[in-house]
Amino acid sequence: MVNGESVTLEELNGALKSLSPEEGAQIQSQEAGKLREELLNQLIDKKILLQEAKHSGIQVSSEELTSVIEQMKDDYTDEEFNRLLNSSGLTPEHWKQEVKEGLLIDKLIDTAIASRLNISEEEIKSYYQKNRGLFEKKEEVRARQIVVATEEEAKNIHQQLLNGADFVELATEKSMSPDKANGGDLGYFTRGQMPEEFDIAFTLKVNSISPVVKSPYGYHIFKVEGKRAPRSQSLEEVHETVYQHLVREREDQLRSEWIKELRSKADIQINSSLLLKQNETNKE
Repeated sequence: MVNGESVTLEELNGALKSLSPEEGAQIQSQEAGKLREELLNQLIDKKILLQEAKHSGIQVSSEELTSVIEQMKDDYTDEEFNRLLNSSGLTPEHWKQEVKEGLLIDKLIDTAIASRLNISEEEIKSYYQKNRGLFEKKEEVRARQIVVATEEEAKNIHQQLLNGADFVELATEKSMSPDKANGGDLGYFTRGQMPEEFDIAFTLKVNSISPVVKSPYGYHIFKVEGKRAPRSQSLEEVHETVYQHLVREREDQLRSEWIKELRSKADIQINSSLLLKQNETNKE
């Protein structure tokens, strides 16, 4: 019971069904009791937050709910989505309620901690100074490529390039890689970001053409169009990145502290004997 409202064994078992296969495997292990207690505590926290949302008058409109549901279903066909729900043990109505409750809790937490999320310039500067290694940029090259299926064709194209043919035109016309639409432009990349065969680009001068390079994808010819030396990014360059990182850290901290505060004020009664009985049943 949480402030007079129940959290049922059915809800706990439903939470267990929604676990991933890896998490679910723990149910059969010696950690099963601990896992059930953790899930129960999550359900208790959720109940407390929903009560607080109701007390605060926070609501989710049907338009908001419909918009979020459509976004969540966008990547699935109806058949795939229903199969996903079934595997989680949820009915469409139950899932819709879960989504609504999640939105209510998000709104509640945003309202509760938004005013306490101030990040000062001193904090941003301090984080930058203490973590300079995170903002070191590796050497980068910008290259284009032409990819064809046979070595003979690649050699023929390579000779045309050496004779002055336009790389972009040949890439657009001859390459079988999707980037042909952009004249074979790969943009800037660092070592290890692309397949190892692409690292030849780091040995070339700007505006030079590589020899034919074989890879599992075909036969490549690269042209280097730009290079960026390794360097340290300035605070100005990474200011927004650092700010967003600190905001997320502060959000997590404030959320945890606030939920703990709400829980300390709640009247929570747990039927430990029933929970223990369920743990023993699962071990059997």
